[in-house]
Amino acid sequence: YYHDALEHREELFTLFNLGLVSLEDRAKGEVLFWDVCERADKYAQQAKYVSEEFDDLRRLLCAKYLTNFSVFRSVPDHWALDQLFPIVPIHWLNKPPTEYTTLCDITCDSDGVVSKFVDLHDVKQVLELHSLVPGETYYLAFLLVGAYQEVMGNNHNLFGAPHEAHIYIDEDGYLIKKVIRGTTVGEATERARYERSLLHDGFRRLINQRVKDGELSEAEGAELAEFYESRYDAYTYLSVNGAPRARRRTDF
Repeated sequence: YYHDALEHREELFTLFNLGLVSLEDRAKGEVLFWDVCERADKYAQQAKYVSEEFDDLRRLLCAKYLTNFSVFRSVPDHWALDQLFPIVPIHWLNKPPTEYTTLCDITCDSDGVVSKFVDLHDVKQVLELHSLVPGETYYLAFLLVGAYQEVMGNNHNLFGAPHEAHIYIDEDGYLIKKVIRGTTVGEATERARYERSLLHDGFRRLINQRVKDGELSEAEGAELAEFYESRYDAYTYLSVNGAPRARRRTDF
């Protein structure tokens, strides 16, 4: 059925380009095509031997997981040299992975992706991960990174150093010995020669002008100024409160 679906999809595109199929019918045909692909992939997962064409199918079906880091800061050699680092989930290990994925970072750069992964004998194009659960955080570990990546990492897109934890493990468990807070927004902007006082004064003048023009109330202006000021001490990466938490293992 998968091969038939590929042929029918090409015919559909040809007919659409000739004006013989409407845009709505093309959309319906593509929905059916992807439904067949998902079914074919499920059957392939149960097969003992799988042909290479189903590897291509998995690349087509893979989901893009948005990850809270910067490739250019944390694993620059993956971007520059195609270096492979083991990447694994660090919880839900008692459940089988159900999704084929590639990883995207939170920078605005299209090169901020991880789409090559360590395999048993070769390089694979997808990473098997668990389905995301709304409201729950899903953590991955990039292993064997080392100090060299930290030295080579740059402040691309103004993302600075991430939070760092020093953890000691022995037969009795683990101990979080030290937590080093990552770069704040204020530190990142000051490195780019944008002084905090200058930015603050400029924003304050804008607020005062809006209040004077009647576009903001005094209370709204004060609230905006307080929020703006608080962002300087916030984490450059996504965070609930902008501060590292050092009590739970899953926070790292």
